[in-house]
Amino acid sequence: MISPFDRGFTFGEGIYEVCISVDGKIVDLEDHLARLDRSLEAAGINPPPERSMLSGLMHDILARNSIGNGFVYIQVTPGKTPRNFVALPAERSTLLISTGPAQLEGSKAFKNGMRVQVLPDIRWKRRDIKTTMLMPQVMAKRAALNAGFDDVIFYDDLGITEGSSSNVFMVTADAALVTRPVSHQILSGCTRNTLIELAIQNGMTVIERPISHDDLSNAKEIFLTSSTYLVVPVVELEFEEKVTTYSCNETKKLQDIYIKYLH
Repeated sequence: MISPFDRGFTFGEGIYEVCISVDGKIVDLEDHLARLDRSLEAAGINPPPERSMLSGLMHDILARNSIGNGFVYIQVTPGKTPRNFVALPAERSTLLISTGPAQLEGSKAFKNGMRVQVLPDIRWKRRDIKTTMLMPQVMAKRAALNAGFDDVIFYDDLGITEGSSSNVFMVTADAALVTRPVSHQILSGCTRNTLIELAIQNGMTVIERPISHDDLSNAKEIFLTSSTYLVVPVVELEFEEKVTTYSCNETKKLQDIYIKYLH
């Protein structure tokens, strides 16, 4: 039983991870658990007592629900405390694990790409912490959907940051991959990091640097990466009412490389 006075409810204080399972195997599990630990430490949330058993619990819930290809969602909150901004730690943190099916490479977005709108990044300054406080992403994505787009890409004073739940890559005219470097301003995506390794192994050039608005206009291709998106091409992008369309030949190659890695 989760208390209504859990700080996840009263203060929106919580950390989460989303992993995918392919043929019953959780992809990049150790990377996800390491990021969970980093986020918990940065947020000052005690790990749940079940932390040492987390891998087994995740595989168990997949098996109990007969899910071979799907997702596993983990959420950790500080637990029940008096409603005070600074309170003594609860007796135990709250752990929630859920699972469900996922389309993955069978999704419409994976096959056909996405239409994306570029909007200002109004989120807080510690985007490297995978927090459950997602209201800015919800508001931005709702606005994009209402305008006829599939998703949103954010930008700040240094240029493009990331998507509402994804990392952003562009492909230059000479087929180099460019993505923003990891910092407090973006999440260190597990799929992002794996794809960078795979691209380098396959002889591709990967450059980590800021991406400007002009870069987007001049890019050959743009794509998004995340655990549930995998690698999704952006086929159309709108920024300040200017629409740019993109090919996805290199992105399709990367999709093939990543799917081979998954299986």
